[in-house]
Amino acid sequence: MEKVKEVFAPLVSIVIPVYNGSNYMCEAIDSALAQTYKNIEIIIVNDGSTDNTEEIAKSYGDKIRYFAKENGGVATALNLAIRNAKGEYISWLSHDDVYYPEKIERQIERLSGLSNDRDRDNTILISNYSLI
Repeated sequence: MEKVKEVFAPLVSIVIPVYNGSNYMCEAIDSALAQTYKNIEIIIVNDGSTDNTEEIAKSYGDKIRYFAKENGGVATALNLAIRNAKGEYISWLSHDDVYYPEKIERQIERLSGLSNDRDRDNTILISNYSLI
């Protein structure tokens, strides 16, 4: 009997910490939502913003998961997101950056080429960037 190859399609949590980022965060969120790899969740952490970050984030409804906290810096916002992430992998997207549509898909393809779970668990993937 032929062995069926298991498809590698883990949930990826895209975390977006935001502090007064209302000017650019829609572009960041939209780029996360536009990923060709669809097994994702998007987590927004409002790090005590005083602008309309909350209103913008909540306008996305159930397309994202939203958390708010007192301002404590990006590390505390990331930690909150990671604690609440359901994904097997975490991808950090700054509120003033955007992802190319294939970013997560390409990284999952690279991970799937690793020989076993132990190798995947001990891997950090980085990618090139473009200045806009």
